[in-house]
Amino acid sequence: MELLDGIGQFVMALPVYVINGLLLLVYGIMGSFPALLSIAAAAGFALGPDAIVQRMVGMRPLRDERGSVSVSPRTAQGMTVLVLLFWLGAQWGMGAPVPWLGAAMWLVGLVAVLAVPAQRFNLSWMVKTGLMIYALAVIGSRLYLNYTTHLTPEQWASMLGSTKTAAQVLASTRANVNTIALWGLWLVVPLGYFSMLVQQVFMHPMSITNPFQSAEQMLMQLRDRGGR
Repeated sequence: MELLDGIGQFVMALPVYVINGLLLLVYGIMGSFPALLSIAAAAGFALGPDAIVQRMVGMRPLRDERGSVSVSPRTAQGMTVLVLLFWLGAQWGMGAPVPWLGAAMWLVGLVAVLAVPAQRFNLSWMVKTGLMIYALAVIGSRLYLNYTTHLTPEQWASMLGSTKTAAQVLASTRANVNTIALWGLWLVVPLGYFSMLVQQVFMHPMSITNPFQSAEQMLMQLRDRGGR
């Protein structure tokens, strides 16, 4: 009888366990969602623009024969992986909106590179450079704030004269640095990054006939027409 009662209680409580498990899974995914978006964008870079750039720079024309041989280096994809690792390490444990801003920078950068194939090489480099700068800014601010958090007024007293003065200066310094860091991470660096992308995307006019053609594709199309 006790066994049947235990089974009945378990069956009655099973929906609650299932719902709690699903909620825990959803909360975990939402907490890691910016990182997952960044990883997806990096994968898009590696499989899309990086692969195309590597194939272009790896083409070697053959002498005295028609055709070419392709040697594909992995430099562009390696750079993408390196920037991604730096960014994942920088945003780990950071509260909003820094992880979301980084994910937006990854996604907007990928869209910009795909939208302007004629500037694929230069724009890809600028996107990765901007992301690396943002990751280093996040890491640097976290290291500095973590260091100053462990400083005590007594450690500053030898330079500032008294413990009371040191406490006041230390509190003021922390407040100022926190304000500067927040402005930099939340506004200055992301805004500069997005402004750079907008400038690069609209710097040169797109092709009227096919705006998504690269310069190489345009030249090949002209040569094919001339050979007909």
